[in-house]
Amino acid sequence: MACAFASLSLLSAGCNRDKLDSDQQEASSPAIIATAEPADGSKGLTAQAPPFQASAANKDVTTRHVSGRAFTVEDFGSNVSGSATDVIEQLKDQALAGDATASYAIFLKLNECVRLNERRAKGQPVRADEALISSCNKLSAEDEVSSPKWLGLAAEQGNIGAQLLYSMDSASALGGPAALLRDPEAVIEYKARAKTYLESLASQGSIDALLQLGNAYQAGVLVPEDLVTSRAYFEAVRLADPSLVSKMQLKGLEGSMSPDQLSLALRKGEEIHGSCCR
Repeated sequence: MACAFASLSLLSAGCNRDKLDSDQQEASSPAIIATAEPADGSKGLTAQAPPFQASAANKDVTTRHVSGRAFTVEDFGSNVSGSATDVIEQLKDQALAGDATASYAIFLKLNECVRLNERRAKGQPVRADEALISSCNKLSAEDEVSSPKWLGLAAEQGNIGAQLLYSMDSASALGGPAALLRDPEAVIEYKARAKTYLESLASQGSIDALLQLGNAYQAGVLVPEDLVTSRAYFEAVRLADPSLVSKMQLKGLEGSMSPDQLSLALRKGEEIHGSCCR
């Protein structure tokens, strides 16, 4: 998986794992964040966070200013060169000592092999040079299945790329569909962590996180379905930059809402935008 990934802002149209394969804080004066409450009465995003600032955990991240405090990630940094085994050997100690960039680099390199091996197992064409194929063949089964561990560690250590990918891609975070069925408790924990990451990033002005929260509340998988809250998050993005929201998705979403629900969603969206992004 290449992760000089391009901006994830187009995720309002839905997250495609194969697309991700190919494309890929410090507080100064914290602001109080208060945003939309889901229609079920539970609390929505509530946190204290400053505007996003590059830190050691995100030293390779390139962001693009959208408006106010809102930003999108343009580049999460390049995949480290070398074989997976070499990358693990070189970066493991740094990663375990708290270096989020090292943890994420190990995940990316392992994930590159995981995806390659998945395609080969399914008889799909593999677009990779012989050196990469050879290095992936030498990877131990233990190292290959450790890929989710490194993604989770990088996310926990504060890497924004890891946090976004962790929240969008349960297969990468948990180890595939079989893992989802094997450990229901891990799925519950995953959903809670993913929601926390997205809300924290959204509170700092992350358009990518706002869009993914809109998707999540519309789909009702990561969180319970709540069309009002979904539309509210999309409205916050629209207020920051209308070009970043899919008009077709908004039209489809609004077709399932009553006029009163839409009115409430737009008000909540203004509140979210005022808190995170103005």
